[in-house]
Amino acid sequence: MSIRHFPHIAFVAMPWKNGGGSTREIVRVPEGSEAWIWRLSIADIAADGPFSAFPGCERSLTLLEGAGMALRFADRACDLRPPFASCRFAGEETPDCVLFDGPTVDFNAIWRRDAVAITVERRAMHGSLWCLPEPGVSWFVYLLSGSLAVKDDPHGPDCRPGDGLWLQPEAGAPRLMLEAYGEALWLRIERL
Repeated sequence: MSIRHFPHIAFVAMPWKNGGGSTREIVRVPEGSEAWIWRLSIADIAADGPFSAFPGCERSLTLLEGAGMALRFADRACDLRPPFASCRFAGEETPDCVLFDGPTVDFNAIWRRDAVAITVERRAMHGSLWCLPEPGVSWFVYLLSGSLAVKDDPHGPDCRPGDGLWLQPEAGAPRLMLEAYGEALWLRIERL
Protein backbone atom coordinates (compact mmCIF):
# COMPACT_ATOMS: atom_id res chain seq x y z
CA MET A 1 0.00 0.00 0.00
CA SER A 2 1.36 3.40 -0.98
CA ILE A 3 1.08 6.06 1.73
CA ARG A 4 1.34 9.83 1.23
CA HIS A 5 1.34 12.39 4.02
CA PHE A 6 -0.09 15.88 3.43
CA PRO A 7 0.99 18.17 6.32
CA HIS A 8 -1.32 21.16 6.73
CA ILE A 9 1.61 23.60 6.56
CA ALA A 10 2.16 22.54 2.91
CA PHE A 11 -1.39 23.20 1.66
CA VAL A 12 -1.39 25.59 -1.34
CA ALA A 13 -3.53 28.77 -1.13
CA MET A 14 -5.43 29.83 -4.27
CA PRO A 15 -8.39 32.06 -5.17
CA TRP A 16 -11.88 30.65 -5.59
CA LYS A 17 -13.10 29.98 -9.10
CA ASN A 18 -15.65 32.83 -8.74
CA GLY A 19 -13.13 35.22 -7.12
CA GLY A 20 -15.17 35.49 -3.92
CA GLY A 21 -12.63 34.01 -1.52
CA SER A 22 -9.73 31.61 -1.21
CA THR A 23 -9.02 27.98 -0.50
CA ARG A 24 -6.01 25.97 0.65
CA GLU A 25 -5.66 23.01 -1.67
CA ILE A 26 -4.65 19.72 -0.09
CA VAL A 27 -4.45 17.61 -3.25
CA ARG A 28 -5.86 17.31 -6.76
CA VAL A 29 -5.70 14.21 -8.94
CA PRO A 30 -4.00 14.23 -11.36
CA GLU A 31 -1.71 16.58 -9.50
CA GLY A 32 -1.07 19.93 -11.15
CA SER A 33 -3.77 19.35 -13.77
CA GLU A 34 -6.64 21.72 -14.50
CA ALA A 35 -8.54 18.63 -15.70
CA TRP A 36 -8.58 17.01 -12.25
CA ILE A 37 -10.98 14.20 -11.39
CA TRP A 38 -11.05 14.92 -7.65
CA ARG A 39 -9.80 17.66 -5.40
CA LEU A 40 -9.67 18.29 -1.63
CA SER A 41 -9.23 21.69 -0.02
CA ILE A 42 -9.86 23.81 3.06
CA ALA A 43 -12.07 26.82 2.30
CA ASP A 44 -11.97 30.02 4.33
CA ILE A 45 -15.38 31.69 4.02
CA ALA A 46 -15.33 35.25 5.36
CA ALA A 47 -18.53 36.69 3.88
CA ASP A 48 -21.93 35.76 2.50
CA GLY A 49 -22.09 35.01 -1.23
CA PRO A 50 -22.68 32.41 -3.95
CA PHE A 51 -20.71 29.23 -4.47
CA SER A 52 -18.93 28.51 -7.75
CA ALA A 53 -20.42 26.08 -10.26
CA PHE A 54 -18.57 22.84 -11.04
CA PRO A 55 -20.58 21.15 -13.83
CA GLY A 56 -20.29 17.36 -13.95
CA CYS A 57 -19.08 17.19 -10.34
CA GLU A 58 -20.37 16.25 -6.91
CA ARG A 59 -19.41 18.17 -3.78
CA SER A 60 -19.24 17.50 -0.06
CA LEU A 61 -18.68 20.33 2.43
CA THR A 62 -17.92 19.76 6.14
CA LEU A 63 -17.77 22.58 8.71
CA LEU A 64 -14.44 22.58 10.58
CA GLU A 65 -14.46 25.91 12.47
CA GLY A 66 -16.84 28.76 13.14
CA ALA A 67 -20.53 29.11 14.00
CA GLY A 68 -21.60 27.70 10.66
CA MET A 69 -23.64 28.71 7.65
CA ALA A 70 -26.81 28.12 5.70
CA LEU A 71 -26.55 27.01 2.08
CA ARG A 72 -29.65 28.24 0.26
CA PHE A 73 -30.47 26.26 -2.88
CA ALA A 74 -33.28 26.97 -5.33
CA ASP A 75 -35.44 24.24 -3.74
CA ARG A 76 -34.04 23.68 -0.24
CA ALA A 77 -31.63 24.84 2.46
CA CYS A 78 -28.80 23.01 4.24
CA ASP A 79 -27.57 24.28 7.63
CA LEU A 80 -24.00 23.46 8.64
CA ARG A 81 -23.54 23.90 12.38
CA PRO A 82 -20.88 22.73 14.84
CA PRO A 83 -19.62 20.16 15.34
CA PHE A 84 -18.67 19.05 11.83
CA ALA A 85 -22.03 19.21 10.03
CA SER A 86 -21.83 18.38 6.33
CA CYS A 87 -23.78 18.84 3.10
CA ARG A 88 -23.48 17.02 -0.22
CA PHE A 89 -24.75 18.58 -3.45
CA ALA A 90 -24.32 18.62 -7.22
CA GLY A 91 -21.58 20.84 -8.61
CA GLU A 92 -24.06 22.44 -11.02
CA GLU A 93 -25.85 23.95 -8.03
CA THR A 94 -24.59 27.35 -6.85
CA PRO A 95 -26.14 27.89 -3.43
CA ASP A 96 -26.00 31.22 -1.65
CA CYS A 97 -23.96 30.99 1.54
CA VAL A 98 -25.23 32.91 4.57
CA LEU A 99 -22.87 32.86 7.57
CA PHE A 100 -24.49 32.55 11.01
CA ASP A 101 -21.92 34.48 13.06
CA GLY A 102 -18.65 35.31 11.36
CA PRO A 103 -16.15 33.41 9.19
CA THR A 104 -15.98 29.64 8.83
CA VAL A 105 -13.37 27.10 7.81
CA ASP A 106 -14.63 24.12 5.81
CA PHE A 107 -13.35 20.86 4.32
CA ASN A 108 -14.32 20.71 0.65
CA ALA A 109 -14.28 17.58 -1.55
CA ILE A 110 -15.16 17.89 -5.26
CA TRP A 111 -15.13 14.99 -7.72
CA ARG A 112 -16.17 14.23 -11.29
CA ARG A 113 -19.17 11.94 -11.04
CA ASP A 114 -18.29 10.04 -14.24
CA ALA A 115 -14.78 9.15 -12.97
CA VAL A 116 -14.95 8.41 -9.23
CA ALA A 117 -17.41 7.91 -6.39
CA ILE A 118 -16.46 9.46 -3.05
CA THR A 119 -18.11 9.02 0.32
CA VAL A 120 -17.13 11.21 3.28
CA GLU A 121 -17.69 9.99 6.85
CA ARG A 122 -16.66 11.39 10.22
CA ARG A 123 -15.25 8.64 12.45
CA ALA A 124 -14.01 8.34 16.00
CA MET A 125 -10.75 6.39 16.30
CA HIS A 126 -9.41 4.64 19.42
CA GLY A 127 -6.39 2.39 18.95
CA SER A 128 -5.43 0.02 16.15
CA LEU A 129 -7.31 0.17 12.85
CA TRP A 130 -6.96 -2.11 9.84
CA CYS A 131 -7.05 -0.69 6.32
CA LEU A 132 -7.77 -3.49 3.85
CA PRO A 133 -6.84 -3.12 0.17
CA GLU A 134 -9.79 -3.18 -2.26
CA PRO A 135 -9.37 -3.12 -6.05
CA GLY A 136 -9.88 0.39 -7.42
CA VAL A 137 -10.35 1.94 -3.96
CA SER A 138 -8.11 4.35 -2.07
CA TRP A 139 -8.69 6.15 1.22
CA PHE A 140 -7.95 9.71 2.28
CA VAL A 141 -7.96 10.48 5.99
CA TYR A 142 -8.20 14.11 7.16
CA LEU A 143 -7.38 14.29 10.88
CA LEU A 144 -9.75 16.48 12.91
CA SER A 145 -8.25 15.79 16.35
CA GLY A 146 -5.76 13.48 18.02
CA SER A 147 -3.02 11.58 16.20
CA LEU A 148 -2.63 9.03 13.41
CA ALA A 149 0.41 6.91 12.57
CA VAL A 150 1.25 3.81 10.51
CA LYS A 151 1.74 1.15 13.17
CA ASP A 152 3.96 -1.17 11.10
CA ASP A 153 6.32 1.61 9.98
CA PRO A 154 8.29 3.43 12.70
CA HIS A 155 9.63 5.84 10.05
CA GLY A 156 6.21 6.49 8.52
CA PRO A 157 4.30 9.76 8.73
CA ASP A 158 3.00 10.98 12.06
CA CYS A 159 -0.20 12.92 11.36
CA ARG A 160 -1.40 15.79 13.52
CA PRO A 161 -4.76 17.63 13.41
CA GLY A 162 -5.23 19.30 10.03
CA ASP A 163 -2.99 16.80 8.20
CA GLY A 164 -4.10 14.33 5.56
CA LEU A 165 -3.00 10.78 4.77
CA TRP A 166 -3.72 9.15 1.38
CA LEU A 167 -3.72 5.35 1.42
CA GLN A 168 -3.46 3.81 -2.06
CA PRO A 169 -3.63 0.04 -2.56
CA GLU A 170 -1.12 -1.82 -4.68
CA ALA A 171 -1.56 -5.25 -6.27
CA GLY A 172 -0.94 -7.97 -3.71
CA ALA A 173 -0.37 -5.45 -0.90
CA PRO A 174 -1.04 -6.68 2.63
CA ARG A 175 -3.48 -4.94 4.93
CA LEU A 176 -2.20 -1.89 6.72
CA MET A 177 -2.46 -1.25 10.45
CA LEU A 178 -2.88 2.31 11.73
CA GLU A 179 -2.63 3.58 15.29
CA ALA A 180 -5.18 6.37 15.69
CA TYR A 181 -6.80 8.40 18.44
CA GLY A 182 -9.31 11.21 18.01
CA GLU A 183 -11.59 11.99 15.07
CA ALA A 184 -11.11 12.13 11.32
CA LEU A 185 -12.93 12.51 8.04
CA TRP A 186 -12.52 9.28 6.07
CA LEU A 187 -12.97 9.51 2.30
CA ARG A 188 -13.51 6.32 0.34
CA ILE A 189 -12.46 7.03 -3.25
CA GLU A 190 -13.58 4.46 -5.82
CA ARG A 191 -12.60 4.60 -9.49
CA LEU A 192 -15.54 3.98 -11.81
